[in-house]
Amino acid sequence: MQAGDDPVVVWGTPAAHFCLGQHQSAAAELITDPHVPVIRRPLGGGGVWLDRHQACMVLIAPRDFFPNRTEGWYAHALAPMLQVYSEMGWAASLVQQDVWLNGKKLAGSGAATIGSAGVVGTSFLLKFPADEFTQLIAVPSAGFRSWLSAALQEAITSWSEHAPVPELAWLSLVYRRAATGIFGWRWEQAMLRDDERAARDEYRAELVPENDTPNRLVPHGIKINAQSFLTEQHFDGRWVRVLTQGQTIARVAMSHLPQLPEHSLTDIALTEAGLGAVLQDYLPAAVVPFWAQCILTTAHFADKP
Repeated sequence: MQAGDDPVVVWGTPAAHFCLGQHQSAAAELITDPHVPVIRRPLGGGGVWLDRHQACMVLIAPRDFFPNRTEGWYAHALAPMLQVYSEMGWAASLVQQDVWLNGKKLAGSGAATIGSAGVVGTSFLLKFPADEFTQLIAVPSAGFRSWLSAALQEAITSWSEHAPVPELAWLSLVYRRAATGIFGWRWEQAMLRDDERAARDEYRAELVPENDTPNRLVPHGIKINAQSFLTEQHFDGRWVRVLTQGQTIARVAMSHLPQLPEHSLTDIALTEAGLGAVLQDYLPAAVVPFWAQCILTTAHFADKP
């Protein structure tokens, strides 16, 4: 693709599979022998479950279609999607590279530069089978998997929670009308030609080798959405599990401290002294600083706005 070429939108509903980001390792992120195909995409971001309950879109356009600063790509490329939601009467908005509705993630996206083209991928999440996603994730404990399932239910929503699932043909028309109004596009529908399919398959050569990505994208855990992370780390046979929301600890557990309330650190200053003020009611004073540091070391927080 060269400057001045027409943009292309690839639209479809995929067969069930797990899709990892460019910089993720299947060995680190997923269980051994998952029951569905696993692919890695030439785009960034975290792992996602994809199936026929999603209408996937990949916008491919010359670099000059996009804003100069990559931070602006998502707002530009996802504008038609946001208009579709607006026409549904939903006040969806962009949170970093995700689309949120009523405090929950409604759609994710990823972007990359491939050759002379910019690429942004996303999907209309019509239904979200949280259990299908959760059971494929490599976890350090059964408790982590239970928290993961609960966190996903709290943090992610789908079209089906707000309205009946639409016909895909209708959704395609509304999206294309929105994009026409925003970008002035005229649409021509076509299937990929053989040479285009061959060019598409060349993406594998640009993937970071699996062996170069041996660690999890989020150390000791996983990203729930743009504002929330779940992590667990073990220290000499004991574990600390933390769910963060923005710059706060939304939920915490320690294997040797079952009496610690899970929400006891929600409004606490994120310092050794702040955490220690709570932990001192449950631990000997001599070990409070150590376990306060274990919590801070385990927790993963969203970037500050």
